Amino acid sequence: MTELKAWRLEIYSQDYTADCDGIDIRMPALVHDVPHDDGRAQRRHLGPKGFAITLTEPSERLRALVDGGYQIRQIKLTVDGQMIRVPVVFHEEWVDRSGVRKMFGSLYVDRDREPKWVTEPITSEGQRPLTLATKEG
Repeated sequence: MTELKAWRLEIYSQDYTADCDGIDIRMPALVHDVPHDDGRAQRRHLGPKGFAITLTEPSERLRALVDGGYQIRQIKLTVDGQMIRVPVVFHEEWVDRSGVRKMFGSLYVDRDREPKWVTEPITSEGQRPLTLATKEG
């Protein structure tokens, strides 16, 4: 007889609930530490939330989704009447010291949209453009 679970896992609208024994969900937030009082104190501000999922004893069907984090999978997780949809990439699988197989996935992040430093373009005169601050009014 199949054990009734308090959660449901769907990936691209296919039910994967019976394909693993358990799930561990984490939604860690980025924390910004801001120094105050000449470095003797600090304040913390929360940034955006992340998403991580660890599956316990995944089936072969679930394990086939592990690809090093390349393919984006749209998952829907329902727990106690609450639902969340998240684009996830599955990074790895492993067997822990107690012999339990696990697999890990995390929120897909569009690397092209992340902030990044780039070299400022050079103008036709061979110089980098100057940015002038102006005061209107």
